Order: sequence, then structure tokens, then C-alpha cells
Amino acid sequence: MEAPAAQPTTPRKKMTKQLTGKRDDSALHSAARAGNLVAIKNTIEDTDEEELAELLIKQNSAGETPLYVAAEYGYYEVVREMIMYYDLVAAGIKARNEFDALHIAANKEI
Repeated sequence: MEAPAAQPTTPRKKMTKQLTGKRDDSALHSAARAGNLVAIKNTIEDTDEEELAELLIKQNSAGETPLYVAAEYGYYEVVREMIMYYDLVAAGIKARNEFDALHIAANKEI
């Protein structure tokens, strides 16, 4: 009887990171990643203008803003809602891969 073939192993640190989602996401990133339009709207409505501006430009560990995340996942309605609160400079913040949310949205035909 032959021993089962060895399975490729994933380094434990990488697996933990994948399982726990340690991206340094804000609540707005998480809602955008889930396509949760209700949570996005609630966060926008319940947050004062200055804090909202900070939340919108916050970048996670990959340099992604919440708008970038929503565009990356193709959530048209979420992008449409969020873009109303971005100025051109904030919407053009580039992730570590050198792309911005507007580029991603155009690629996804949002």
C-alpha cells in the first residue's frame, strides 16, 4: 500500500493571515468588502464629517481605501454611494499595487 501523496503546505503565518483577514481593515473596509450597502450608509450617516473624511481615506495594509475595495469586488451600488463623499484627490489614492479606485472601477466597468 502506498503512502498518500504529500500535500503542499502553506506556511502557518500565511494561513493564519488568510483565515483571520488581518488586513488592517476599518469597519468601512469590511462593509465594502462584503458589499454591505446598509452598513456603508449607516456608517456615513452616523459619522461626523471630519471622522468620515478620515475613514474614507484610511488605507489598509495593502494600501486599499474602502472605495478601492468596493470597486475591486465590483459592488456598483456601494461604489456609487461612497463616491459621493470622495473628492478627486481622495478617490485617486493609490494602493501599494499603484492602482487607484477609479482605475479598478473602470477595469470592472462599474
